[in-house]
Amino acid sequence: MFRICLFGSLSIASGGAPSEAVAIAGRCASLLAYLALGRGRYFSRSELLASLWPERSSSSTAGSFNTALWRLRRLVEKPPLKHGDLIVCDRRGAIGLNGPAAVWLDVDEFERLVTPGLSRAPERLSDADIDGLRRGVAMYTSDILLDVTDDWALREREKHRRNYLNALGRLVQLATIRRDYAEGIVHAQAILDSDALREDVHRDLMQLLVLSGQRAQALRQFEHCRELLRRELAIQPMRETMALYQSIAQSAIGSEAASPPWPAQGAVGYAVQPMVPVQVPAYAAMIADEGMRAYGLINAARRSLATADAQLQLSLQFLER
Repeated sequence: MFRICLFGSLSIASGGAPSEAVAIAGRCASLLAYLALGRGRYFSRSELLASLWPERSSSSTAGSFNTALWRLRRLVEKPPLKHGDLIVCDRRGAIGLNGPAAVWLDVDEFERLVTPGLSRAPERLSDADIDGLRRGVAMYTSDILLDVTDDWALREREKHRRNYLNALGRLVQLATIRRDYAEGIVHAQAILDSDALREDVHRDLMQLLVLSGQRAQALRQFEHCRELLRRELAIQPMRETMALYQSIAQSAIGSEAASPPWPAQGAVGYAVQPMVPVQVPAYAAMIADEGMRAYGLINAARRSLATADAQLQLSLQFLER
């Protein structure tokens, strides 16, 4: 089996041995990736030229394309493969990666694994669907074709990245429903590693941290979110985020605040069951459970709460104008 891997930079391997993968770069890599992503189709030479050589003049593109195609054939159709086993032309001269040799493409496998888990409601997913989501996100080691900057590659990269983030979001929802908060935290953090400005996911992570008994860490997560928004976008957190922070901070210092306002809408836009509110333990119990380190953190939260409340009121006044 001939293997093509697009996550990160393009590489190929023959005989089903990923450890023997060989990296390909330049026009040959772009041509092979374009044909691989469109496997099952045939592309006219004019279509390939327009997508892969848009900046070249018409007088030079034909020769460049023929050279790249010749080099690509020499790279991929090595013994035991022969000419035409991978790259074939139809009767009109259109080209496709549609030869008789078996081809494994990593992004196709990724889509096969995550699609069932994204196409049905969370409560209807089977164990196999959930396992597919987990295996799919584990495959996604990097965005695809990082060294290709053509428009078609950017579109494909964004499409697969969006599916990856959606799969992670679905796993956050499933972990929350099953009360596996540790797994939910891992997947929420993975979303933020790819898209740090997702304020809705920062809220999800804060809630999961509270549900797992890590209130001090939830307060730190809010501060991290607020600093990111200030530095990158020059904005304050949303009203929902500020209210969630205030609720967590008040509960952490032993007040009788109401339960946190868990949203009915989970990460990446999929409807989930509301999170079960946490019963706030007594202040003394928190000290017993979390030790002196938590005691110091909560006292720090007490000292900064007045300042945070003032900032909250200013932000809410600004939003209400």
